[in-house]
Amino acid sequence: MDKAYRFEGTYLQWLKEELTGWDRFPWALFGFGVGFQLAILLLNPINWIAVVSFIGIFFGMWCTVAMGAGGYDSEGNRVSSHAINGLLGSISVIAYVIINVSAGHYWSVLDQLVFLFLIDLPLLKNWRTWSGKSTEIKGLTKMGWLYVIVAILAAWFVLYYVGIYLHDTNPLWDALALAIGGTASWLCFRQYSTTYTLWLISDFVNVLLWFTALKDGYSQAALPMLAMTLFYTATAIVGKINWRPNKVQ
Repeated sequence: MDKAYRFEGTYLQWLKEELTGWDRFPWALFGFGVGFQLAILLLNPINWIAVVSFIGIFFGMWCTVAMGAGGYDSEGNRVSSHAINGLLGSISVIAYVIINVSAGHYWSVLDQLVFLFLIDLPLLKNWRTWSGKSTEIKGLTKMGWLYVIVAILAAWFVLYYVGIYLHDTNPLWDALALAIGGTASWLCFRQYSTTYTLWLISDFVNVLLWFTALKDGYSQAALPMLAMTLFYTATAIVGKINWRPNKVQ
């Protein structure tokens, strides 16, 4: 984080700053995703879970696009992401918690809460001083990668068996989603670019999770959530490109 950076305007001025200067592709990606989700909403039965899913996915897609959207600030500095994803992500978390509780994906509920406390809330708190300048982004060493992989596998093993005890509807993939997603949130909190590699893998796991939900028919939100995870995969790729570390620490 750039210690010297501080936004001196009002919150509304900051919001305007955060929503301008983006590269065109992130906005195009967001527009495509919203249009696709709107079509799913209108072509299927509309009830409370469908509406909650659409609202959550709308803000969730906006959040993930903001996390990896390259662009320039008002002073012409290149930035790799935008802190407004803290506000957008906080809104989406509420909906995602409701959706995952209704689907019986209890570890995904916890995954959302980890994301909220490690990423969204700190961004909401530090909106004046957060900087998306890519010079401070770090990468993992080979030994660091080894620690991460071992931690994920150990967490997956434990969470899987606890998930069975809790009657999670899909303990295999739900446990892995939390193991990877929670680790990615922690690395993002510590400013590591590796987070996008893990979120990319987590997105594939969530595709399997929601594909299973769609196939087995235990959640009405399965189709829009499946489409959302495919969208998240695309934004993770964009984010990984923008969050290139300049040095390994």
